[in-house]
Amino acid sequence: MEKSEIGDILIEAINKCANDEGWANLAKMGVFIRKKGIKYGRLSRLLAEYTDIVEIKVDDSIQPPVAYARSITSSP
Repeated sequence: MEKSEIGDILIEAINKCANDEGWANLAKMGVFIRKKGIKYGRLSRLLAEYTDIVEIKVDDSIQPPVAYARSITSSP
């Protein structure tokens, strides 16, 4: 699968899993992405290859910490 196709699926996953502020839980995104046939080790590492379209934040005020992603192009 080409990088642009994976990028499109990542944006689709964010849009499907996002909360009202546009942030999508990486665990929920992972389920969606795997159903689309993308294989990866750690989703955060995969997303690190797409910093031009996706930003990541970690909420470590809760345990265990939760990671979120949102589209840079559609940020509120």
